[in-house]
Amino acid sequence: MNTLLESGLDSAERLLGARFLLGVLLPLTLAAGASGAVVLAASGHTPGEALRAWQRFDASGQLTAAVLALLALVCLARVLALFQLPLLRLLEGYWPAAGPLDRLSRRGTRRQTARARAGWERVRALGEAGERTAGTALAARLLTGYPPPPRLADGVLPTALGNRLRAAEYYPLERYGIDAVVVWPRLVPLLPAEAAARLTSARTALDGTVNLFALALAFGVCWPPVLLAVGEPASLAALCLLALPVAWAAHRAALAAAVGYGQEVRVVFDLHRRALLDHLEVEVPRDPAEERRLWGDLGQFYQRNLPFDPRPRRGTDPGAAGGDGRAGSGSP
Repeated sequence: MNTLLESGLDSAERLLGARFLLGVLLPLTLAAGASGAVVLAASGHTPGEALRAWQRFDASGQLTAAVLALLALVCLARVLALFQLPLLRLLEGYWPAAGPLDRLSRRGTRRQTARARAGWERVRALGEAGERTAGTALAARLLTGYPPPPRLADGVLPTALGNRLRAAEYYPLERYGIDAVVVWPRLVPLLPAEAAARLTSARTALDGTVNLFALALAFGVCWPPVLLAVGEPASLAALCLLALPVAWAAHRAALAAAVGYGQEVRVVFDLHRRALLDHLEVEVPRDPAEERRLWGDLGQFYQRNLPFDPRPRRGTDPGAAGGDGRAGSGSP
């Protein structure tokens, strides 16, 4: 039985992909199971009655029902996967620049900026007090949670999740002059298998926690008024509110997953950024300033179709390459 189950899981992973199974289908299955339990309770039936009704079907009927239910879940999960990027962008804080969301965005951005600046003031105070270890630890947390200090004026997003991913986007720009939004989709296909597997695992964790947060929040917000509207007991509606603490826990897990994913993005640029240059048969500069110039020119070539000259140039300004690295596409 265990061998059959493992074989089935391996086949499903090859067919659908681990990221889809764990990041989308699993959270949706949990939400569907909880919704089924609510419907069962609202209809006045017990789990024992439902089990006896299931057992009245013959083997072929049970198999047909199970296959139809699985297909329905997979189809719903595919639809949810189509909205994965818009959902992530929404949670990051890429909101319309008009109406209530615009005001909420400005308020959130001010709050996040104030927190980041207060954190860096704390780092400076710890350094002046001689507590360098505590200051270094706090600075490391700030660099994984917010854009770097030079970008606080215009690079902060209104949500904590967005800033954790934005910090990873700015890392290659500050370190190497690489526009991550432009270079990332061209670099990922060239990654070695181990690096790609680590990156996929981190992104699966992020997708799974984000989807669980969204589904738990929708469950806790939608079911109670529906149950009260159809005359179900208030106790059942109140029980559905337990999904809100689950949503809060999933959001905290998503923040941690965003930090982990951002760390993998940093590692990719640190270790494998030159794979794209090698693929383009461009000589890799040894001078850091020249490398920044090269990445800046390559980004302009891809983004604006400007001429690209890979030949080394001496006397360039190390800070001239790059731009702001933002193309409004969220995380890499």
